[in-house]
Amino acid sequence: MNQLLFREKLTPPIWGWVALTGFCLMLAVSVSAVFGDLIAVIVFIFLVIVFIFLGVKFSPVIKVDSEFLYANKAKLPLRIIIKATPMSISETTKIRGINADPNCFSATSPLINTSIRIDFEDKDDPHTYWLLSTRKPEELSRVLTQKL
Repeated sequence: MNQLLFREKLTPPIWGWVALTGFCLMLAVSVSAVFGDLIAVIVFIFLVIVFIFLGVKFSPVIKVDSEFLYANKAKLPLRIIIKATPMSISETTKIRGINADPNCFSATSPLINTSIRIDFEDKDDPHTYWLLSTRKPEELSRVLTQKL
């Protein structure tokens, strides 16, 4: 079995959870006007639990083991990686926007402001590079460059 070197689950940031809770609260207030406070509290609790479950269950995962880099179900062999470059907030904004390459493999989230660009050499792959959202670009870059 391969040793896990890095793992990050890209759950929504705190402000996303606060906004979601506010949305659930607004729905509960609307329900209370028609059905009463008890039903509104039940609806609020139910919605918060459902959204937390969905937010955690369907958050993307980045993993690195001794052979592959995984971005959800996609995987890239470590042996073909040439360079792993951590991207700052401004660099991530540019590479996802005005400097975007339509041929890159992009697994990014609008909720996460930093990323990593992974250059690799594989003549059979149509992608020019991988761009992954991550809250830990320096750590992921360090893990990937140690395996080069």
